[in-house]
Amino acid sequence: MKIGKTIKNLGSLAKLMMFGMPANAVGSIDATKRCNLRCEHCYFFAEEHNERELSVDEWIEQLEAMKQAGDPMMLCTWVGGEPLVRKPLIEAGRKYFQYNTVVTNGTMELPDWTDVTWVISIDGTEEAFAKMRAPGIYQKIKENVRRHPDLKIQISCVLTSLTKDCIEDLIVEWGDLVRGGIIFDFFTPVNKLDESLWIDWAERDQIIDQLLALKKKYPGKINMLDSTLDLMKSKNSKSVTDNCLFKEKAFTLGADGKPKGKCMMGDNADCDKCGCVVPFYMATMNSPRLVAKEAFKKAVGRN
Repeated sequence: MKIGKTIKNLGSLAKLMMFGMPANAVGSIDATKRCNLRCEHCYFFAEEHNERELSVDEWIEQLEAMKQAGDPMMLCTWVGGEPLVRKPLIEAGRKYFQYNTVVTNGTMELPDWTDVTWVISIDGTEEAFAKMRAPGIYQKIKENVRRHPDLKIQISCVLTSLTKDCIEDLIVEWGDLVRGGIIFDFFTPVNKLDESLWIDWAERDQIIDQLLALKKKYPGKINMLDSTLDLMKSKNSKSVTDNCLFKEKAFTLGADGKPKGKCMMGDNADCDKCGCVVPFYMATMNSPRLVAKEAFKKAVGRN
């Protein structure tokens, strides 16, 4: 049956979540506390980072200990800082996980790791990007992406008061450049960051409706499930964040190898206003009903 085949193709990670995700199946590692950009809105640098970075050998020792302890080691997201500052660490460490994602600003050369999902942060089209991150690097990032057509690259755009008006233009500009599609997050307020970047709930709901419509207009360009977007709406969001699966189930390790706060964003993020797609995606994949719903829509060509 076509529907049955679609459910099967959701992959082992989805199946794992459907039947209850064990602790430490997924998580994130700060590969480094260093970055070549240090954007003003970055949650990472809203906190002080005086910790000592573990060496590659020390990280391997820690990952071996996790493996020996029986941790599932399904998916690791390598973040930072700019994780490509420490390519040798990711090259060695990614072998411990079935799936790996590297979140990068895209300004450094991408290694030809075809077994990795690359997530490049592009916060808006060029004018908005220059306000959110840094002027003069947008085209450099785009050329970096063009040089690697064989890599699975996704674009991640954080929607803020500065980037909310260029969503469709971003899809048109980048949609055909990246194999992995585009992911949208909403800015999450973090202590010491400019809260005016946050989009209020009424406007967030309108933008989510816009994204759902754009998914139909540009098939395959937005790599987000309808159910996940719906969970991000004001009527559903708090039920997800009050029972955050990432906080409960995932590991999140700093550059010193020690557990971070409640999530990758640390303890200073405002969970009640969370716009990170991760907990909402995890909530979708942890619901057999929503997984079956998405599988049916995919099978009949509605997603």
